[in-house]
Amino acid sequence: MTDPVVNAAQLAFSLRLKNSSDVSENTKNANAIGKKWRSDVYALDPDRYQIEAMVASELDQRIDVVDQKQGCAYEFKVSGKGACAEFYKDIVKVIIWNRKGKKKLSSLAFITEEKHGRPFLDAPMPRAYIKHLAEVGLIVTVEYVRHDG
Repeated sequence: MTDPVVNAAQLAFSLRLKNSSDVSENTKNANAIGKKWRSDVYALDPDRYQIEAMVASELDQRIDVVDQKQGCAYEFKVSGKGACAEFYKDIVKVIIWNRKGKKKLSSLAFITEEKHGRPFLDAPMPRAYIKHLAEVGLIVTVEYVRHDG
């Protein structure tokens, strides 16, 4: 079974993909991809998906998408560059969310671009951390979006 939230990320990534060496243009493009993705996910079921859910007001941190039915958080790091640091930060956001007493999240799907993200995330340390988290009750998966759709 495919995940409609991950599918929406792939579609948003594919539709807005641009080849540019301009950092500002790439940043704008990444922001547009993220905005389109969140909008498309919300349209799937506005009662089910919470968009940009606040982790804790004093931290000024948000989770991109929370599936309230499945108890799953989704984070989309459009560029695979820097994905490793974002991956760990997003796990911490879910841990803090769960400690703050809100409806607990049982899983996190971290979505990122494959070419640059996979070498850092499909590595021994992230795999060991994912295994550890599963042992303490948080299922973490890494999903990749690709240029070829």
